[in-house]
Amino acid sequence: MPATLPKRMIHIAENHPDAVAQYSKDENGEFHPTPFPLFIEEFKAFAAGLATLGVGKGDHVGLISENRKEWLLSDLGILSLGAADVPRGCDSTAAEIGYILSFADCRTVILENEAQLAKLHAQKEKLGTIKHIILFEMGEKAEAWRGVKVHRFSEILEIGKREFAKNPKPVEESIAAGERDDVATLIFTSGTTGVPKGVMLSHGNLLHQVENVPKLLYTGPGDIWLCVLPVWHSFERIMQYVATGWGSALAYSKPVGKIMLADFHKVK
Repeated sequence: MPATLPKRMIHIAENHPDAVAQYSKDENGEFHPTPFPLFIEEFKAFAAGLATLGVGKGDHVGLISENRKEWLLSDLGILSLGAADVPRGCDSTAAEIGYILSFADCRTVILENEAQLAKLHAQKEKLGTIKHIILFEMGEKAEAWRGVKVHRFSEILEIGKREFAKNPKPVEESIAAGERDDVATLIFTSGTTGVPKGVMLSHGNLLHQVENVPKLLYTGPGDIWLCVLPVWHSFERIMQYVATGWGSALAYSKPVGKIMLADFHKVK
């Protein structure tokens, strides 16, 4: 088994180049496939884009978003640089997010939308370490505070594609240097018994599930998993790695009956 999650995904792409990694919806609600080779290309490009913002080995990057295609690309881009992500859902309060990002010493934060940006703005006095904010969905009025820059995800991805095309060596070397015991993520508890507590998980912790779940539940190329649970929770996250880690696809849906059932039909 390859030693890190990015290495595992690259291994799958090399051995199953025709397999689909992700199915995501367009504005009309139709699913479109992302084959594994393109999936690898995109998260490497995002890693190169993050590197232009100064993200590197040992850094912690906030990731405040619900389950969607860009979440996994961001996650693997972060991990490709030897950094760790700090995930949380959009239902978290401003106070929770402020505490978590401050405690984890995040300098770069990825957000789903401007509603999450407003939460950061409300906690800006606690968030002096933040220098860059990246939004998946960004309108014309996204504002940050002094010393902080706001970027579109698509902008960082395009910058990364150009940088990687010019010189892929930094990202490739970073991926190659990754080890099983490297920290991959800091997942915080709900804080119901006090302030949230951070749990450090390594690539090895997560890959253990990738290695062993298929002994009980077979999956492989051609299978499609419908994603409806919050990905910042460990269960959904692990199962997404299990799926893609064996060459099956993720189709992003919603935990709403009429949407989920219709999507079951669409992706079969």
